[in-house]
Amino acid sequence: MATKGGAMEGVGFRQMVPLLLVQFSQAVQVMMLFPLLVFMVEFYGVAGDDPKLLGTYTGVLASMFPLSMFITSFFWGWLSDRIGRKPVTLIGGLSIGIGSVLLGFTTDYYMALTIRIVTGLFNNITSMLKCMISEMSGKHLAKGMAYFSVAWTTGTLIGPSLAGILAMPCQQYGHRFPTCEHEDAFLNRFPFFLSFFFFGVFTLCSAIYAALVVPETLKNKKPLGLNKGLRRVLTFRSSAGALRGADGSSPKRTYEDVKYEHLEDPKGKEGLELTEVMSGNGNGNGMDNGHRYEEGREVSDEDEDQGLLSSSAKSAGANEESWFRNRDVQLACFLYGMVALFYVAFEELFPLFGSARVENGGLSLASKDVGIFMSIGGGFTIPYSLLLFPRLVKAKGTLWLVKFGSITCMVLAVFTPFMRLLATQVDHPDEDNQINRSGLGDMSPLLWVVMTVHAILIHVTGTNCFASIIIVVNMASPKAHFGAVNSYGQALASLMRVIGPGSVGLLWTLCGRIKGSTMLQVSLPFVFCGLTALAMFVLALVAPKHLDSRT
Repeated sequence: MATKGGAMEGVGFRQMVPLLLVQFSQAVQVMMLFPLLVFMVEFYGVAGDDPKLLGTYTGVLASMFPLSMFITSFFWGWLSDRIGRKPVTLIGGLSIGIGSVLLGFTTDYYMALTIRIVTGLFNNITSMLKCMISEMSGKHLAKGMAYFSVAWTTGTLIGPSLAGILAMPCQQYGHRFPTCEHEDAFLNRFPFFLSFFFFGVFTLCSAIYAALVVPETLKNKKPLGLNKGLRRVLTFRSSAGALRGADGSSPKRTYEDVKYEHLEDPKGKEGLELTEVMSGNGNGNGMDNGHRYEEGREVSDEDEDQGLLSSSAKSAGANEESWFRNRDVQLACFLYGMVALFYVAFEELFPLFGSARVENGGLSLASKDVGIFMSIGGGFTIPYSLLLFPRLVKAKGTLWLVKFGSITCMVLAVFTPFMRLLATQVDHPDEDNQINRSGLGDMSPLLWVVMTVHAILIHVTGTNCFASIIIVVNMASPKAHFGAVNSYGQALASLMRVIGPGSVGLLWTLCGRIKGSTMLQVSLPFVFCGLTALAMFVLALVAPKHLDSRT
């Protein structure tokens, strides 16, 4: 049931399902590329046989999408505050869906790069979904964010694995796979077609389905509805005859005149009822027989209309300038950026640490084995998000969860390098006697337990921090600029996702050249992560209490 403010009494799960499908597809589109990047660059042949160039071209292709999103995120948020959330979401869904299908037919590196740039420029889906779910959830915002987190986590778990299964089928499954009979076969010429086409079509269908089923959540872009509109028209007459003209006649205003009318408090609070404004109640001046007086001067209808328009224009202009200078908005958005920086840095570092040989300070695990532990942690967050997170928000509040999560992140970052003390190097030479990695079966039971608990904690803490900070950003945002503020926060997070991987990768390389203790070499990059978590804690500590939420 819709409330007076447009929010829903409880989370409207039936209407939220299409949005969660879009969020799932967005997570898939963001994450599915990572296990394919190296193979794509090799297939394009742009790097030749130089492994250093391979890493460079792979990194550039990976970073173009978030960089493009950073450039245009604010614009799409600003636009959504004017034309609504649904059109911007549909544009993003169509662009990334079509771009994904085109990637399946791409055989050139620079064409792939162009497609990723263009799709990033037109994509602001995550910000729009945060706005729509927040506006739909009402007082059940924590539950809405829990659904949001589950959809993203599920996409990040399923997307990369399924993309890897569908990619390069002729190389993986041989000529038994259809259309792999000869070298010029379709799937030999376009080895990544199945992965990108399947998820591209799914993304397109999800975006179109959401556009057809989900109502517009931006309040002043929604029609009032026939019954509500007629009631407001009928209540224009107050008991004092407030809206009657001097001759006793009623103003010539119809339902169509007020169908899309929305009078909003400049402070960003609930919209004022038309009956409250028109009756003159509450302002001490009132109206009598169609006349209103201000400081002894009679105000005509024409003067009033022009005054309202002028006041509205001035208020809108002031709000446009003021929200960006708002301390709460900046603090909340920078806190969001710090959370994104910590997790993108940690997710970049942990595979490097896990795959490094024991004598070099790592755990000497294969990349796929590191991925297993990351999947265990991600899988645990699904029931946690649904069952525990909303209860914790209600009991402790979002700022408490961010502060506690920051401390947990600091402890985990500092503790991670010490896991190498539990690792043992067991060599399993490959055919060329070059690559030696321990298998999961070679790990000690204690290291198994430690890595499993570590993975669960880092993912659960991520759910607490990300879902809570989204709510904090919403609490800081003026309603009239909800889309712009959320997109500003998303832009900062995207910028951190561009800066983070390259920075910690470079730091890892530089620390590896330090002579002396391998523990020192490995620990310094994780100290950087710990300092980022400390910055998260400080920002959450100084955040004012009115940004906290327990709903």
